Amino acid sequence: MTDHFAVLGIPRAAWLDPEELKERFHRLSAQRHPDAAGGTAQAFTDLNDAWQTLRDPAKCLRHYLELEHPESLAGTAQTPPELAGLFMDIAASRQSAQKLGTKLAEATSPLTRALLEPERIAQRARLDSLNANVAARTAQITAAVRAGTLTPEQLATSLASLVFLGKWTAQLGEMRLVL
Repeated sequence: MTDHFAVLGIPRAAWLDPEELKERFHRLSAQRHPDAAGGTAQAFTDLNDAWQTLRDPAKCLRHYLELEHPESLAGTAQTPPELAGLFMDIAASRQSAQKLGTKLAEATSPLTRALLEPERIAQRARLDSLNANVAARTAQITAAVRAGTLTPEQLATSLASLVFLGKWTAQLGEMRLVL
């Protein structure tokens, strides 16, 4: 496995400052680009792979744990218990949004669509509220990881939470577009 931290010449950490990482990537990409003196296509590809992994907090955390504490990743595939209620709320809203989306698609007259408008507005408000909840939890978990005080097991739980929250953010965005 490639050590993306080493490719960028930075110490391994569960969280990296996005601005410092971006600055480091830009500086190294100017040196390693195939058109630059001494740059090669492989070095540039490796650098881009490292950048793509480490700039995403969940991917960075996963990579860190794979390198430093692989044993802690064993039980991270399930929804963390603290997110179970939110999972159920999102699932219910998703079903409701799909039903409403079907109704809207089948509505053939402007009057029918107008009658569905209050339901659409209420559903979008619910999706926005859930999205705000997901964003707040993501920020809370990111802050805990950034603090650097979590054990490897807590980092693995944080990783699982970030992965689920990221999926739910995408799903909520898709549902909102349907409406």
